[in-house]
Amino acid sequence: MAEDVTTDTQRAYRGIEQLAALTEGVSRHAPTEGDTRPYIVAWGLLAAMHRQTHAVILLHRNGFGHEAAANRRALIEHMAQIRWLSADGTVAVDSMNRALQYSQQKLREAADKAGMEYDPTIADLVQATIIPTHKDNRYNNLGPLIASLAPALLAYWRGETQLAHPTLTGARFFFDDSDDSTTTLYDTPRGPTETENLAERSPFIAFALLWSAMDGFNRLLKGEPWTAELQRIAHEGGLDEKGTAPRL
Repeated sequence: MAEDVTTDTQRAYRGIEQLAALTEGVSRHAPTEGDTRPYIVAWGLLAAMHRQTHAVILLHRNGFGHEAAANRRALIEHMAQIRWLSADGTVAVDSMNRALQYSQQKLREAADKAGMEYDPTIADLVQATIIPTHKDNRYNNLGPLIASLAPALLAYWRGETQLAHPTLTGARFFFDDSDDSTTTLYDTPRGPTETENLAERSPFIAFALLWSAMDGFNRLLKGEPWTAELQRIAHEGGLDEKGTAPRL
């Protein structure tokens, strides 16, 4: 098992570097016709994903794979939205703007209630925009969006949520009360010994999610120029043999 984890981690490091190299000069492949908003928004999400991936690696290298749950959770969410943009384009952007209207209104209300100053530019802009409703607005809720990609991905996301948020599940990693006579407290996480510790595979998980996001983003580029390289990276990185890099 240790050898498998080491191999996966080394593959992940190489794969993440290769994926980053693909993005050099990405603007050469930008779409020039139709609505280009999906491409622009997806790029913003993809750039954030690359930084989240490096954060996962940094935490993992310093023994904080368990604490990287919030980053892994964010990677799932970013990847899901990129794939939504690649599939539904304008509808996805309009739906996201409807969600932005709601979140900006809540921010405005909270700031006003607290007597805080804030820049109202974005809030005023989105509030003045009329955006028709659409059945796919439901995908602004991450649960339905992630479930539409893969049931296993939804289960994994919910598991990471338990670790990323203050929950009893998360707290359970830091104490053992299985003995009726005593309770042992830990200052580092101790997971169940009978199950695999996914935190140890943080880099490979990040690699797989980043690959899937870039596979989706590639479909927004003119001519899908990354296709052959993505297939090669998946094969050399062990994604295809592990079934973690499907073309969703």
